[in-house]
Amino acid sequence: MIYLILLVSLAIRLISLNQSLWLDEGTTALVAKLPLSDVFTKFLPGDFHPPLYYLIVKLWTVVFGYSEISLRMPSVIFGIAAVYMIYLIGRKVQNNNLGLLASAFIATSGLMIYYSQEARMYSLVVLLACLAVYGYIQKKWILFSVSLALVGLTDYVALCIVPVFFIFNPKDYKRMIVCLIPLVLSYMLWLPTFVKQISGGLTISSTAPLWWQLLGETSLKNLILIPTKFIFGRISFDNKTLYTFLDVILGSVFLGLMLRGSRSRSSKSKLLWLWLAVPVVIAVIIGFRIPILSYFRLIFVLPAMYLLLAHGILTLKRNLFLTAVIFVLAVNTCFSFAYLTNLKFQREDWRALTSFVESNKDRNSVTIFVADSNMEAYRYYAPNAKIAGPKGVISGYDQLWLMRYLQAVFDENDKVRSKVEALGYKKAESHNFNGVEVWEYIK
Repeated sequence: MIYLILLVSLAIRLISLNQSLWLDEGTTALVAKLPLSDVFTKFLPGDFHPPLYYLIVKLWTVVFGYSEISLRMPSVIFGIAAVYMIYLIGRKVQNNNLGLLASAFIATSGLMIYYSQEARMYSLVVLLACLAVYGYIQKKWILFSVSLALVGLTDYVALCIVPVFFIFNPKDYKRMIVCLIPLVLSYMLWLPTFVKQISGGLTISSTAPLWWQLLGETSLKNLILIPTKFIFGRISFDNKTLYTFLDVILGSVFLGLMLRGSRSRSSKSKLLWLWLAVPVVIAVIIGFRIPILSYFRLIFVLPAMYLLLAHGILTLKRNLFLTAVIFVLAVNTCFSFAYLTNLKFQREDWRALTSFVESNKDRNSVTIFVADSNMEAYRYYAPNAKIAGPKGVISGYDQLWLMRYLQAVFDENDKVRSKVEALGYKKAESHNFNGVEVWEYIK
C-alpha cells in the first residue's frame, strides 16, 4: 500500500510541473549557473538562506540541465521521500495503519504538492525534519544528529525544531548536546557568511519597510494563515465570506480530530504535538523582531499535523472512520485539483511575459524594473535582454517597458513611473500575466 501511495504522490507532482518559474525560482536557476566560488563570495552573503539546497541544485543541473522541470525535480524527489518518512514515523508512533493514513494525507496535501513542485528548499527541509524525528524516535543518534545539522544548513527557521526534543525529554539534555555537535561545528564554519546575511537583512526594515512586513512579521493575520494554508494549500476564494466560513468549519473539524487522538496520552503523541506547536510559538516570538512568521517557512511542521489527524481518525468507530478518511482525502484532493488545473492559483507567468515583451520590443527599447532585486526570472527566460533597474530610466529610448511587479512594495510613491512620464513617455498598453504586470510606454 505504501508503494501505491508513493506512486500516486509521484503522479500528482508531475502534473503542471512545467509551469513558469516565478521570481524566487529564477534566483535558484541563476545561482545554479554561477561558478561555485561566486555562490559563496557574491550570492550567499546577500541572501538569507544556508547553502545546502543551492549546492544540491547546482550539482543536479550539471547533469540534468536548467529547464523548469529539471530545476524542480529535486523538490519532487524530496517531497516523495518525505511521504515515505512520514509513513515510517507513523508506523513507529503507533502502527502501520497510522503510517499509511498520514502518508496518504500528506501525499494529497495541496500545500505539500505545491512546494514539492517548487525549485526552492522547502520540501527538502520537510524531509530533513522527518529524518530528525524518525532518528530520535528510533534512537538512531547518528541519523538524528546529522539530520539536525543538515536542517540547519538548509533553512534557518527550521532550526526551531531543535527545542522540541529538549522539551520532550529534558532529562536527556546531555545526549542532545552531544547530538548538536555537528550542527554547532557546521555553523562555526558558516558564521562569517551568516553574520553578513543577518546584518544585510536587518537593513531591509529601514530601506524597504513594506517588504519587511511581507516577509512575515508577527501579526494575527500571519498566525491565522498557518492553519488556513496548511488545510487549503495555496488556493483562496474571491468570496472572502465563503473562504472564512470554510476555514472555520474545516479548521474546527481537523482540530477536533487531532485532539481526539491526544486522549491516548502516549509519549509519542506528545512529541507530535510539540513538533507542531513549539516551532510556531518560537517563530511568533522571533517574528516581533525578525520577519519569519510565514506559513511556508513553517511547512516542516505539516507532517505533525497529519500524523495527529490520522491518529485521531484511527480512534473512531468503523463507519465514522471511513467517513473521516474520505472527508480529509476529499478536502485535500479538491484543493490540490484546483491548484493543479487552475492557472490563477499557479505561479506568476514570467515565461509568457518575457516572451511577449521580447517579441514586441523595438530595437531601441528597454525593460525597466522598480527594484534591481526583481530581475531574476526575467533574466532566466531572456538572458541577453536589455533590462535595467530604476536608475536606467533615461529619455534615449523609443519604447520602454515598465515592470509593475512589487511596485507598491519597493516604489511606494510610484517614483519610477512618474520619472518615465516626466521624460515624455506615453503609456500605450498594460498586460498582466498571472500576477506579473507590465506597462508599455512609447515616445
